[in-house]
Amino acid sequence: MVFNSLTFLLFCAVVFPLYYRLGFRAQNGMLLAASYLFYGWWDWRFTALLLATTTVDYVLALKMDAPGRGDRARRALLITSLVANLGVLGVFKYFNFFSQSLREALLQVGIQPDWPTLNLILPVGISFYTFLSMSYTIDVYRRELPAARRFVDFALFVSYFPHLVAGPIVRASYLLPQCSRPRRVTAAQVRDGVWLFLLGMVKKVVIADGLGGIADAGFASQGAPVADANSWWYILAFTFQIYGDFSGYSDMARGLAKTMGFELVENFRAPYLVSGPSQFWQNWHISLSTWLRDYLYIPLGGNRNGRWLTYRNLMLTMLLGGLWHGAGLAYLLWGLYHGALLCVQRVWRELTGWRAPAEGWLRWPLVAGFFGLTTLGWLIFRAGACGPEIRQGALIADYLRAMATPAATLAPVAWPVLVLGALALLMQAGYASLERFSHWSPRRQALGLAVGLALVVMLGNYEGAQFIYFQF
Repeated sequence: MVFNSLTFLLFCAVVFPLYYRLGFRAQNGMLLAASYLFYGWWDWRFTALLLATTTVDYVLALKMDAPGRGDRARRALLITSLVANLGVLGVFKYFNFFSQSLREALLQVGIQPDWPTLNLILPVGISFYTFLSMSYTIDVYRRELPAARRFVDFALFVSYFPHLVAGPIVRASYLLPQCSRPRRVTAAQVRDGVWLFLLGMVKKVVIADGLGGIADAGFASQGAPVADANSWWYILAFTFQIYGDFSGYSDMARGLAKTMGFELVENFRAPYLVSGPSQFWQNWHISLSTWLRDYLYIPLGGNRNGRWLTYRNLMLTMLLGGLWHGAGLAYLLWGLYHGALLCVQRVWRELTGWRAPAEGWLRWPLVAGFFGLTTLGWLIFRAGACGPEIRQGALIADYLRAMATPAATLAPVAWPVLVLGALALLMQAGYASLERFSHWSPRRQALGLAVGLALVVMLGNYEGAQFIYFQF
């Protein structure tokens, strides 16, 4: 079940009227059942996996938070949680990748391995709800959060359907209290929620799905679709597609939550209008970048132990961030690429003391230059879905050659990329104003809703295309 489908519309037609009529405890029970129905729509068998993750972390956190529990016992309980969560994630997401990589390495030295392979289906959203649940037990261990006492409240926090399959990755300290106490839905929340959902629909069905066919055509063969700089348009199509797709999902999730009195964290701002890599990760998939910072980079030592260990910590954090996105060498390379950009930026600042200006004309050449670097990174990322590693490498190399070859004419695909890309950039440039919809005048609100609906109706793709990040 996807947000941009008739099935989801029918789902909402049942869930929302019930939600508004029920009391607080009944609301939580109904939302929990609805969330499991929403998740089980893809494959009901994976609801057992979601329930197992939820139950294990609920019980372990209660034991961890019990009075008189010693530090050694609490550490053992945390390790149990981490092993359980990462073990499930490792088996379903990474087993086949590492098994195949080891098999190919042994074949290179003349050893013919004979072991079974597991053709496992990757559960939708497993990376998101695993990180969300795991951060809860870490926070309880750190004594930053008391353990949840009511199982239904905790289970709703983990499985709440708006954020379940593609985030944002909301911390327990932020969302769990909202699940544990009565909620009051205000008129401003409903207005903002409807507006955010409509914005997300524009990003998804107009921008992302409008460019998806061009991006798919660009990666359908062994190499670049054209032999000159027009190949850039296919990479740019994916660059704007993934922004519209993922940012659109986050907006729709936040909008749905607002209409029920919940608040989810902001996940995107203006990632393509920044002048450097650290600013990019402060604007792109914010809930993941802060998760990696707080649960990986800082525990590794952050920037507290000298220059070289700081660079190591940055590279390890981004390497694992790339691996979180997918089991493949291209995703590892993408993580290393962004880690290298962060290290280069840090070296430059240490050597020169110079920082990119936040305003003024000099900022825009830097923004354009870094946008080009971001686009090259998306080339690596998109290649990760293109079959065996040898094909991915050949495709990237062929693209790089084509992108450096001057083009005599402008390809027809340039026009939809330019138009929809410009729309995406305009939405990023105005994100702060778009977030304040309930503060607009009634006339401006009506105009905004009319424009959004017109874009969805006239330019929208209604085939119910799945969101890109469902597979991560």
